[in-house]
Amino acid sequence: MTLMLVALCLAARAGAQASDHLICKDAATPAGATQVGALQPLFRDCPRLNDIDFTGRADGRKYYSGVYTGPPKDRSFYEQADDGVVMQRGGVLATVKTTSYPGHFPLLSGARPFYIEAQVSTSSNHRDNFPAVWLMPIEHNARMEDVYEGDPKSFERWFELDIDEGGFGPGGHHTAISWSGIWPNYKKIQNPNPTSKVPLDRTQPNVFGVSYSPETLTVRWWLNGQQVLEATQPFVPEIARRQNFYLIVSAQSHRNISHYQMKLLGVRAFVGDAVPAPKAKGPP
Repeated sequence: MTLMLVALCLAARAGAQASDHLICKDAATPAGATQVGALQPLFRDCPRLNDIDFTGRADGRKYYSGVYTGPPKDRSFYEQADDGVVMQRGGVLATVKTTSYPGHFPLLSGARPFYIEAQVSTSSNHRDNFPAVWLMPIEHNARMEDVYEGDPKSFERWFELDIDEGGFGPGGHHTAISWSGIWPNYKKIQNPNPTSKVPLDRTQPNVFGVSYSPETLTVRWWLNGQQVLEATQPFVPEIARRQNFYLIVSAQSHRNISHYQMKLLGVRAFVGDAVPAPKAKGPP
C-alpha cells in the first residue's frame, strides 16, 4: 500500500471520529497551516443562521446566501442545527457579497501562504449529491477585475481552488484550475487524477482543508488532518499571487435526482507573512 493511500485511509477513518470535534472551537494550528508557515489565525467561526445575509448586499456579514453568478437564496433553504447551519439542496454560503465586495471575513491574499478548512457533512451518500467546498478570487466578477494590464481586452485570468467536491468518486475530489480566456470561450488547465478511490462517508462531519504556498505555487489538500494530494504549476498559475480568495460552501447536485441537506459546522483560516514576488526574468 502506497504512503498516499495509507494517508487517505487514515483520513477517511478520522472522519468517523470527527463528530465530537468541532474545528470552530479548536484554537490549535492545523498541520496543513504549519507546513506552509501560515501560523497567524485569520478567522475561526461556528456558523449560525443569524450570521447569514439573504439580500447578498448587507455590509459586514459573515455569510451570504449566494454568489456573483445569480440571485441569493431565500431563508427557506437554511435552518439552524445545534452544531451548525443546514442547507437544502441548492443552498450556498459565501464569505463575500454577491456584488463581489468583502464581507466580515478577511480575504486570503495570494501573496501570502495560507491554509483554510471547513467542516461539513451531508444527509446521505447518494452519488447525485454535489456538495462543494471551494475558493474563488474576488477579482473574478462582473466588473472583470481579473483582466490585467498587457493582456488583450476582456481577456480574464483567474485561479479556482476546489477544496472538495462530491459525486465524482467514492472519495474526495480536489482540483486546482487555471482559467483564462474571453467569455464564453474560457479555457482551463486542471491537475490530473484529482479523485480518491478510498470511500468517504460524507454523512460524518469531515474536515476538508487546503494549503497554498505563493513561493512555490504549490497547493496541498488535507482530509481530516491528513495530507492527501498536491499540485503545482501549471495548474496553480502565477496570477494566483495577485488575487484574493474567499470561501464558498454549496449544496449542488449533478442531476437533481436526490434531495439532500448539507451542514456547515465550522470554518477556520490561517495566513503567513507575504512572500516577495519573484523577479521577472530578463532576456537571455
